[in-house]
Amino acid sequence: MLMHKFYEFTKQAEHQNIEEVTTLEFDGDGGFLMAVGSSSRKVLIYDLRSSYPIRIKDHMYGSPILDIK
Repeated sequence: MLMHKFYEFTKQAEHQNIEEVTTLEFDGDGGFLMAVGSSSRKVLIYDLRSSYPIRIKDHMYGSPILDIK
């Protein structure tokens, strides 16, 4: 299932011009949420039961996302 989510993220990334994944973090409570950081300043939050991100945030500082806490 994780590979399917990564494939979906990659497909959406091509559409949204997201360059590459720089970090991943999973929710500690149940593990159904995944945050993906990108080299283009975006953090995408996924519910692993869905194919689409539930939130996309751009931190707008010009540097890639290196860590998600």
